[in-house]
Amino acid sequence: MEHIASVSRSSGLEKGGDTLKDFNVQEEYRDFLQGKMDEVLSKYPRRHLESAKEASQRINAQENVLILFRKLREGISSSQRSDAFALEAYETSLYLAAAFESPRQSTSIIPHLVPGLYLTSPAPHDNRTATVLISLLHHLVTAYPSQGSYRQHFDTIPVDFLPRDGAPFTWITRLARSLRTQNYAVFEQLTSPSSISKVLGDEEDLAGALKSLSISDGDRRATLARQALHGLVHSLRYKARNTNWDIVRSAYREFSCDTEETRAWLVRSLSLRSSVPYGRSIEAEQWLEEKATLGHARRKEGVPGRWMIYKPR
Repeated sequence: MEHIASVSRSSGLEKGGDTLKDFNVQEEYRDFLQGKMDEVLSKYPRRHLESAKEASQRINAQENVLILFRKLREGISSSQRSDAFALEAYETSLYLAAAFESPRQSTSIIPHLVPGLYLTSPAPHDNRTATVLISLLHHLVTAYPSQGSYRQHFDTIPVDFLPRDGAPFTWITRLARSLRTQNYAVFEQLTSPSSISKVLGDEEDLAGALKSLSISDGDRRATLARQALHGLVHSLRYKARNTNWDIVRSAYREFSCDTEETRAWLVRSLSLRSSVPYGRSIEAEQWLEEKATLGHARRKEGVPGRWMIYKPR
């Protein structure tokens, strides 16, 4: 199964090049991919502490799974299949691409899925809201700080996919606005794990959710979608952090980190607490020490806990 010919690369010339256009073969291939996917998710979980070798092994294994899913999508697309099976394959592909931090794969998947397959495949579409949010977050992350592609994609999404009076619409539009207006306080609040859980309509802890990826297909897909969404938010927080740091540098000449209140303020302002289990949380003074090596700040001589801040040039 792993070496079955790719539709796009065979051009009808390679023996067996049309095999994946067959619906039965597609379903057998999807069963094969499930084993590969489960193996990678269990064998290579994201961890806070990871050696360069471990990271390389994880990324290679993840990329191999994404390539195999791309092969399946090519067969589905070539056969013009638009049923529940096709929807599941594309949804899972997107969630894996986002969770594995492969934006190029996500970029190729999204147009076929949103609105694409959600318009042509039969209901139910249980994961549609999460998928729409993932697709919008993808554009916010990949084009940051520009929101041009986000806006273009937003305009292609039918209103009933993201009702204007619903929590998901309010959340994503407020999030985009907080980035445009550089309102880091609102951004921090909107990207907290508790806020995201409320938007998704569940209160399950992400760390617990990551342990449940071997359960039934429907629940597994919903959990994978949640992991993908949290991962994209984590990436967005990382990108926004340096922008917010420049705002802080422009606004303050110095401040003291000898009080819990100030340290907590800096942690919130720069989103220094990781929003995912595998991320790295940074303490306020640790952040300043790291930025001191870049000439952004330095300790004030003779005043413990006091830091001089240098404006961006």
